[in-house]
Amino acid sequence: MDIKAFKYLLMISTLMCVCLVQGCLSGADKKSSQSIPVSWQSGFTLPDLLASPAKVHSVDDLESLVLAPWYAEISVRNSRLGESVFSSCSDYFEQVTDTTRTVKDNEMGPYLEFKAMCEGVRILISSKTSEWNYFPDQVLGEDLPSKLPKDVALQTSLEEYKRNAEDVSLVHWKDITPITTYENQSTTKATYHHDGGYQELEVVGRGDTNNDLIEDVIVVMRDYVDGGNYMNIQILVVSVDKQGRWRLINKI
Repeated sequence: MDIKAFKYLLMISTLMCVCLVQGCLSGADKKSSQSIPVSWQSGFTLPDLLASPAKVHSVDDLESLVLAPWYAEISVRNSRLGESVFSSCSDYFEQVTDTTRTVKDNEMGPYLEFKAMCEGVRILISSKTSEWNYFPDQVLGEDLPSKLPKDVALQTSLEEYKRNAEDVSLVHWKDITPITTYENQSTTKATYHHDGGYQELEVVGRGDTNNDLIEDVIVVMRDYVDGGNYMNIQILVVSVDKQGRWRLINKI
């Protein structure tokens, strides 16, 4: 092969490489700028907690759930009106305080479920479409307790919570309640057992909750104590950044 032909082939090869690289970058840009819609998943039980079970087909349908009556009325005290009756998420939003409790002890469980789902729908309604998703396929993986902060660990008293908060050697959920057994029920639900109790987590929905274009996951966490009647329900909002770092954005 003469020098002229060699130079010609080298130029063609260079052009082809440039085109391939540009094509790959264009594909990556297109993927990174995709619009990921707000979605709800198996943990979003509010439609089934209403007097007339509702079907949710779009984000617009979520608004109607706020005014829809619950399947039961809950009598509460320490609301903004003193003693009151909550029968919808609208009542809850308008009247709830940090010290609101049910009048009847046996209604605290149902109230916590209503409360969690009302908070969940409020977050979903205010969420935006996202452009980036850094979560693994299995969000509720076995290693989740080593990624989330100690705030989400099962702690049954304020004194225990304060003591653990002051202990700088405790950083993650697993540091307070080391997990003994992990149960993966589905891609959206898992149970984490530890000595003395367990926590059930289920994905409520997904969306950008804090306007950073990164998808966040809304999770309902139910805490149980073995051999007791203690129960607590919380809503967590978690996120993962480009570097794979997990963050607890909100806990309600």
